[in-house]
Parts: sequence; C-alpha cells; structure tokens
Amino acid sequence: MLCPQCRQSLVIVECDHVELDVCFDGHGIWFDADELRQLFELAGAAGNGSGLEARFAHLPAHAGPKRRCPRCRARMRHVEAPGSSEQVILDECPRGHGLWFDDGELHEVLSSELDEGDEVLVTIKRYLGSFCEPRKEETPDG
Repeated sequence: MLCPQCRQSLVIVECDHVELDVCFDGHGIWFDADELRQLFELAGAAGNGSGLEARFAHLPAHAGPKRRCPRCRARMRHVEAPGSSEQVILDECPRGHGLWFDDGELHEVLSSELDEGDEVLVTIKRYLGSFCEPRKEETPDG
C-alpha cells in the first residue's frame, strides 16, 4: 500500500494483533475499517472508541488534497472529526476501507476523547509512539 500523500510504501506496525499502516516519512497513519475501535478496546476503553467514527461528519466536496485510498485507490472523501483544539479533517475511503490521519491528527482526535493523564491515552501512546504525537511544526529550513 502507498501513502496517500507521498506515494511511498506504507510500513505495517502491529499493536497486539491490530496492524496499522504508517508512513515513515511522517505523513500519517492508515486505520483499516474497525481498527480505530479495536485500538480503543486493546487500550481498555471499549466504550470510548465505539461511537467515535459515527460522530464524524461527511463534508461536501473540499478544495483540499485529492488523495486515494491505499486499499482500493478510490478518491477519498473528507470527514470532520472532533479535535482537542479544533475540528480535524480526515480522509475516508468512500468504500469503507478505512481512515487516513495526517501527522498530528490522531493526537488531536484522541485528545478530544480522552484526558491527557487518562490511562487509555497513555496506553495508546505507548503502542503507537511517535505516530500519536502532536503535529510536528515546520522549521524555516525544512
């Protein structure tokens, strides 16, 4: 599978039998259908993640990047998810294959659902490491 942003190969990272596909160039992380809920269950908060995706709002055609699903190559649609500081625009496969989180977006969404010291958030961060951190700020040199 290829990163929807840079088209480099995604790398599979396994967290207790949940396989996530990540871009090691730092562009984001792909969750296949139902993996976000599974991640919450593994971290001990089955109730928190179960209704999260149902609260995502589908947006009309958006002027943002036209990305393709890593699974089926269909043009993804934009959905709005709750974030800790603002709404987050995610990319979703129209055929239900999964969700793409750009750098920092997973942190925003998880932080809106869980308090910073919450054991579930600590566990998820331990599973995902740098893929669950706030957005990396661009430096003037790069």
